Amino acid sequence: MSGRTISRRTARAQWEVALPGLRASVLPFLASRVIVLVALGAARFSVSHFKLGAVARGPSRSGLLAWDARWYERIAAHGYGGLGNGALRFFPLLPVLARSFRAVPGMTAGLSVIIVANVASLAAFVVLYRLVVFELGDEACARRAVWLLALAPPAFVLVMGYAESLLLLTSLVAFLGLRQRRYDLAICAAFAAGLCRPLGMLLIIPAAIEVSASWRSLPVRERIIGVGVVFAAPAGAAAYLGWTQEVVGSFLLPLREQLSRSRRGTVTDPFVTFARDARDLLHGTHLGTAEHAFWAVLLVLLAAFIIARLPAGYGWYTVAVLAVVLTASNLESLERYGLGCFPFVIAAAMLTKGRKTYRVVIGLSGSLLLAYAMLAFLGKYVP
Repeated sequence: MSGRTISRRTARAQWEVALPGLRASVLPFLASRVIVLVALGAARFSVSHFKLGAVARGPSRSGLLAWDARWYERIAAHGYGGLGNGALRFFPLLPVLARSFRAVPGMTAGLSVIIVANVASLAAFVVLYRLVVFELGDEACARRAVWLLALAPPAFVLVMGYAESLLLLTSLVAFLGLRQRRYDLAICAAFAAGLCRPLGMLLIIPAAIEVSASWRSLPVRERIIGVGVVFAAPAGAAAYLGWTQEVVGSFLLPLREQLSRSRRGTVTDPFVTFARDARDLLHGTHLGTAEHAFWAVLLVLLAAFIIARLPAGYGWYTVAVLAVVLTASNLESLERYGLGCFPFVIAAAMLTKGRKTYRVVIGLSGSLLLAYAMLAFLGKYVP
């Protein structure tokens, strides 16, 4: 049998495996994009018919390239040079992939960033479906998970030129590779996650848990590969940080920029931050930031459920993400960071097994997606 015939059969088998997930993903993928585009249209209508000021005009005009997406567009178009140190906090995977599309006639940097983000989003839905079926053997739960991810209130960033789609895709593929002991797949995905976002480095935790659990049964060759799996995500981040060392003379500059006071802020006691936002929420002041207190409580409760019901790698990965997010001096991007931690969606799908409960949750979630997207396009909500 020729190598070409084997390759064709392998490709056909992979397609047959992915097809159920693709079928389950197309409709929620399209529905979420319709909702976000409606929100963008409503925001632009509001700006053109009401005096909402420059704060609203900027994001509504930029559309799917507003907020951080504008940075990714600039990096894809010009590289990091000339954009200042602030650009270095945006890890390179998204702009590098977008830059590869620039050879297509008529393709702009902004359009290529949006295309990459949306293709990655669809692929993430497909892999999420496959991972849930693998873990739980429940296709209905897998379909709910895809819908909940697509219509999550902060999921408008999966439509915009943000790196969240790539982070979801790479972390999902890494988990699938880890759980199926396909370490070659896990290494590639984890390394890419490290190149995508700083949070990608946290994949070292589930990788260490999964490899250590099967360490005694692994032959020597697979143990060596297993060590590579554990350190793949930090190695991806280190590759980028090493480049910044060569270019600007500072290995940690991207992380320091991210931790600056005007952005994430320094590490802070999460109880102090939560108490401040909860107090503001109860008193009706600073609602733009105080509403994060509600989401913080919800994510903590979901994390407890994940620890109790899912394998250890999922639970400790979730705890690590929450620890990073909740120790920020401000919680402005809490919902977006939570979106990037996919076990939350799996837990939500498991908890909405009842048909009435699921309908209420998905309806409320879709409505909040519309509201959050419109507020973001009006400059009233920081994604």
